[in-house]
Amino acid sequence: MTPEELARFASDVRLFSPEDIDRLHRVLFRLQEASVDFTPAAIEREYKSICLESHVSTQYDDPCLQWLLDLLETDPEIPLNEKFLDVLQEANIVLTTDGTSTEAATDYEEDYKGRVDNDVSIPVRPVTPDSIDSINENDPLWQQAVALDNRKLASQALEQWRHKLQLQRAAYLEYEDPAMNAVADSLYLRNLARKVLSHWRNTVAEIRQMDNVADDFRMRRDAAFSLKNWTLATREMLFVKVRDEKILRKTLEKWQEKTASVKQMEAAAADFRDRQALQNVLVKMVAKRSQIRQAESQAVLVYEGNLSRKTLHTWVVQLDHIRLNERRAEAAADYFASKHILQKWREKARFRIEERKALEARKHVLSFTYFHKWRAATRKSKEAKYTEAYKTMRRRVKMNIARTALIVWREKATQMRQMDVTAQEFRARKDVESARRTAHGAIITMFNKAEQVQEANLQADAFFRKNLIERLHIFGSNWLVPTRQVLENQRRADEYRSTRTASYAVQMLRNWRNAAFRTKRLEEDADVLFHRNEKRRALGFLQKWRQASAGSNSEEAVREVSLVPATPAARRNQLLASTTPAYTPAVGLFGRNDDAVEEEE
Repeated sequence: MTPEELARFASDVRLFSPEDIDRLHRVLFRLQEASVDFTPAAIEREYKSICLESHVSTQYDDPCLQWLLDLLETDPEIPLNEKFLDVLQEANIVLTTDGTSTEAATDYEEDYKGRVDNDVSIPVRPVTPDSIDSINENDPLWQQAVALDNRKLASQALEQWRHKLQLQRAAYLEYEDPAMNAVADSLYLRNLARKVLSHWRNTVAEIRQMDNVADDFRMRRDAAFSLKNWTLATREMLFVKVRDEKILRKTLEKWQEKTASVKQMEAAAADFRDRQALQNVLVKMVAKRSQIRQAESQAVLVYEGNLSRKTLHTWVVQLDHIRLNERRAEAAADYFASKHILQKWREKARFRIEERKALEARKHVLSFTYFHKWRAATRKSKEAKYTEAYKTMRRRVKMNIARTALIVWREKATQMRQMDVTAQEFRARKDVESARRTAHGAIITMFNKAEQVQEANLQADAFFRKNLIERLHIFGSNWLVPTRQVLENQRRADEYRSTRTASYAVQMLRNWRNAAFRTKRLEEDADVLFHRNEKRRALGFLQKWRQASAGSNSEEAVREVSLVPATPAARRNQLLASTTPAYTPAVGLFGRNDDAVEEEE
């Protein structure tokens, strides 16, 4: 609850009477004793019951009840009894066993009369034997009831104070300070480490002490056990010796008896074994002898049969071998005879083939020789013909090329002259037309400008007269002199303007004439220079052609010989790669001309 709300509720509670405050406190006390939640319905029900007990009439808009309900709705998280006590503390109102009192002045006494006068809705109950005004305060029962009520109020206030202390303690316990927590954690860790270290030291010391005690106990036990064993061993040695002697004596007697019995049994067994072995040997000798006799008889029979079989087989094999040798001899004789005959036949066939090959080779050599000779003769004749034809064709081609080039140059020179004449005529016509057009435009411009100036002067005069008449509004002698002066100035201005216009037109015509003359002079100079250069180029070209044609007659034979390729194929390739092919006539290239050299068929 905010301080503003707390101050507002405190200012409102100061207007209540102590009985109203006690009544509100009793309402809260009963609800807390009955463990009932602070709800508006429960508060209204309890407040009405207390008012009925106090014989006070209530209405639905009772200010005390409304104040308590507003306090309940202000901050629902805080309990209502705590808020009520905080408001009373803020208003300096103390609940005592004798009743409600205040340390500060309240507005109840000042406003009580006005409230009673204004509050007409609360009727005044008349004094009756059942009313509270008829109670005698000096009555012992009344005093006991008041004392009991005061004790209950004191216990209730004490319980609320304890409850508030518990809440504050719980809040204090729930509050956590990071710095204090850090200090507490460090202190706890340091104490824990110190305790762990001390416990570890005590444990280690105790373990060491127990180890020492155990070692001492083991040493004493081992020593006692060793001494006891040694004493018993020394005492038992005599008994052991006697026992061993008795055992040895008994063992020796038993061994001697058994040895004698064993020897007897061995002698009897040896006799029995000898007799049995002799019997077995005799039986085996008889059986073996009979077996040997049977085996000898069977061996004789088998040997005789094998010998006869082997003899027969040997005779058969020798007979087959003899027959095979005879067949082989016959086959060998036939083979060698046929081989000899075949060899003779092969020699004869090889001899005939060699003779035929020699004849064919001789024919081939003769034909190849004759073919090469014919080919060489044909090549020489063709080369001579090709050389002569190539020289003739080259001479004709050169003459036709030179003649055609001269004709073309003459035609081009004539065409250029005609084009120059035509260009000069066109340029002259163009200059005349441009000069005529310029003069016509200048005349039209000057005429239009003069008309425009005259119209402008007329409009200016009319406008000036109109303004002058409108400005003066009278026709006196004062305006005549200025008007004449203005007219004189206008006349002079017109003369000056006409003079300037005429001089400007003359100057423009002079400039145009000078520009036309300068342009014409430059064109004439360019034409003269062009003709001079063309003439110089034509003379140089003609001089070079004359020199080339004069020197070609003396060096033609040597050049023709040096330019002729070695083979017909090379000459043919040179003719095909030249500017004018050998198979194309000059007339077809440059057109028919009467002076051209005709090819001979």
